[in-house]
Amino acid sequence: MSKFRFAIILGVAITVLMGCVGGSSPQENIHKVLEETVAEEKQYVEVQKPLQGLEENEKEIYTEIMNLGMKEFDKIVKLSEDALKNISERTGYIEKERKAMKEAKEKFSTLDEFITKLEDEKLKGEAGKLEEIMKDRYQLHEELTASYLDALSQDKELYELFKKKELTMEELEKQITSINEAYEKTIKLNNEYNTKTEQFNKLKQGFYSTAGIDVEEKE
Repeated sequence: MSKFRFAIILGVAITVLMGCVGGSSPQENIHKVLEETVAEEKQYVEVQKPLQGLEENEKEIYTEIMNLGMKEFDKIVKLSEDALKNISERTGYIEKERKAMKEAKEKFSTLDEFITKLEDEKLKGEAGKLEEIMKDRYQLHEELTASYLDALSQDKELYELFKKKELTMEELEKQITSINEAYEKTIKLNNEYNTKTEQFNKLKQGFYSTAGIDVEEKE
């Protein structure tokens, strides 16, 4: 039973209104890399809504099962199969998200070559902080997805248990405890990831301001 909604604070897409004059400066190239990185994360953004919908559906299934008695075992088995299908779909979405983030990380890795070309020390320092925060963000995302997949695995075990006629209360309580622990870890990582994303967005706007790049924010 999912106790965690996989809602992540996302990066903000930026459209340049007025760049620096005089061709592709290092700061303009950094801006380009940042926007291409946002574009690579588009698939990651797109999976959030269906993923949340599936989580709500699984929560409803769990509640219905818990309200049924063993005299309705056949219905419990059918609902458990529905939940297992739900978990499989969510796993697919998470893997798609992980792939998108990996591609975004690869795009972002090209930033360093442009940071080294910055002559302004203040700009270089701000860009360096941006790079450090983003690397931490990607590391946290990988830990977050791994934790979430582990929680889904624990959910799967629960619904397999529901299909056992001889299921004991002790077995059920033990598995629910494992699930709660898995989701608590996931929620903690989710909060840390959101914090890093917020820090990155703030630093990015600061960098653009220092670089003299006027931008328009869009969701």
